Amino acid sequence: MRQLRFFVAVAEELNFSVAARRLFVSQQALSRVIQQLERELGVTLFERTTRSVRLTAAGEAMQPWARRAIAAAEEAVGAARRVGVRPLRLDLASTGLLTPARILRRWRLDQPDVPTELVEDGVPRGLDALREGRLDALLGLATHCPADLEAQLVCREPVLVGMGRHHELAGLDAVPVSRLTGVDLLLPSDAAAVEWVEFVLLFCAQAGARPGRWPAATHGSAAAAEVLRRTDCLTPTVAWADPPEDLVFRPLVEPAPVHAWSLMTAPEDDWSPELRAFLASVGIDNLGV
Repeated sequence: MRQLRFFVAVAEELNFSVAARRLFVSQQALSRVIQQLERELGVTLFERTTRSVRLTAAGEAMQPWARRAIAAAEEAVGAARRVGVRPLRLDLASTGLLTPARILRRWRLDQPDVPTELVEDGVPRGLDALREGRLDALLGLATHCPADLEAQLVCREPVLVGMGRHHELAGLDAVPVSRLTGVDLLLPSDAAAVEWVEFVLLFCAQAGARPGRWPAATHGSAAAAEVLRRTDCLTPTVAWADPPEDLVFRPLVEPAPVHAWSLMTAPEDDWSPELRAFLASVGIDNLGV
């Protein structure tokens, strides 16, 4: 089915780079899959030049049947999954953030028929839910992940600071961490994200910065945006999926803190087929590797 999906994408786009972006894979990986399919079939499906891609007669003949095969497979999988299958339960932090949003989008493109339930309870409650079998995977900082659960690094990304355009630091290209001294930081509650609060306070302390803490807590980008618009507080964050035009985001520097996204799960023996598919979609086939 993967080969057929890749073939149909190229057949519809007639452009390998555009099809690769649509499938969230590299162009090299897409080309390898198409070449493998052509070898297995013993025919050439595409005529490729430096300027164009065209379907061959074999490709033209295959295209409608490939589409029907994909549709039939999706119908079969959907019918099976609708009969009492528990949805895959994920806590991807906030899908208002760029990394979780990309992970979710890729998952839905890879496995559109797998029922998925999203929650945003945060790492402390998420770890309890993993232990109790109420959650399949948890995305976030793994500093509090206990030894009886699995954790695997997904990616690292720089920490930014968000603020309203009216803020005096908005004119800087980058904000030294030391400039946070005396500034109120908008942070989530300890109950929702103690690991993030500890991370922020630690990199501030290491830079000799002594920020304040905004008396109210928020969770999620939409709630944070409302506070930043009307106050002089700042929020340490990572890249947002759809940042509002009236907010400013600047990288923190001197030093530049880096956030480590990890996926936390129950031990591998307890993984469902749906969870294995999700980990493969994210790029993790075995958390022990």
